[in-house]
Amino acid sequence: MKNFWDEKYSIADYYYGLLPNHFLKSSVRLLPKNSKVLCIGEGEGRNAVFLSSLGFSVTAVDFSEVARKKALELAEQQKVQVDYQVSDLSHFDFGLDKWDAVISIFCHLSPQFRTEVHDKIQKSLKKGGLVIMQAYTPEQLSFQTGGPKDVQMLYTENILRSDFQQFEWVQLVPSIEEIQEGIGHHGISSVISGIGKKMV
Repeated sequence: MKNFWDEKYSIADYYYGLLPNHFLKSSVRLLPKNSKVLCIGEGEGRNAVFLSSLGFSVTAVDFSEVARKKALELAEQQKVQVDYQVSDLSHFDFGLDKWDAVISIFCHLSPQFRTEVHDKIQKSLKKGGLVIMQAYTPEQLSFQTGGPKDVQMLYTENILRSDFQQFEWVQLVPSIEEIQEGIGHHGISSVISGIGKKMV
């Protein structure tokens, strides 16, 4: 899988473009000033660089060295700092009560791995901390405009509510919308967008 992503990110352009995810951009107003933010499955760094440009302390994690190199080049161009760590999420130390927000943008995981990572996210967020996420739903398979081809790696409202039982969802909405993010996400898409707040 690592080789799969290294190959995708080896193109000259940025596979998912340079601009931040639209849903993240519209949600960032909810983050307190000087928030400590973790971006998982961050890829080439567009979202982490955007968050850092707003003054947040940003850590990014992905298992692709190729993605990290491009992310740090983007950060240098934008004159911002991102702590980018290369790690499989199963080995990454999320910490406890550490983050003000965790960002998961199209970070699709297999069911067993997903529940493990989502549990780590819950434990790693401070009380009142936010998870901001967008992912494809099973209906995305009929659009073929991005995302995994395995239905088990696609998310639904029920899945996310079950995984994040300590959370109050400020927003958790499935929708059909146009997504234009480089060559990786391109066209009409079926997504679920969520903002969850840790309550305990």
